[in-house]
Amino acid sequence: MAQGFIVFKDRSCFAVRWTGYDEIIRIVARELYNIDKGEDLANWLLTIVPRVHHSLDKESNQWGTGFINPETNEMFIGKELDLRSLTPANQTLFWDALQLGYDKLSRFKEDYSSLNPSLILELLKRKEIVEKGGDPLSHSDLSSLVDEEFEEQGPGWK
Repeated sequence: MAQGFIVFKDRSCFAVRWTGYDEIIRIVARELYNIDKGEDLANWLLTIVPRVHHSLDKESNQWGTGFINPETNEMFIGKELDLRSLTPANQTLFWDALQLGYDKLSRFKEDYSSLNPSLILELLKRKEIVEKGGDPLSHSDLSSLVDEEFEEQGPGWK
């Protein structure tokens, strides 16, 4: 069952199991650290997914769609990234990092991540479809579009 959602600028939605959502966000963050001006967005993205204890290879303080942020000790509930909420520059950084992550995942496979590369490929294909226009419901995983209104999130909105 899908519990992680990435919303496109046309209000369509890519839906994936929460573990896939978390790993997509982690891959993007990892690659952002290698992109000029990507560090602030990477740091912010890592606040919306739980930390992974690599020595145990499992998530801590995680309960499906919620987790406790160890730095703030606050509960974070939800697995939705509305890309419209990011600055235009951060949207570009997100897509650039996702493409780099896909390239590395395709090349290095499980040595890079346990995520199935087809999930990122599908997300990248959806971006292309969105850019071409058309009916957003034809490529959305939800039966209705998300709300028109959104909150500005992430770094760079000042």
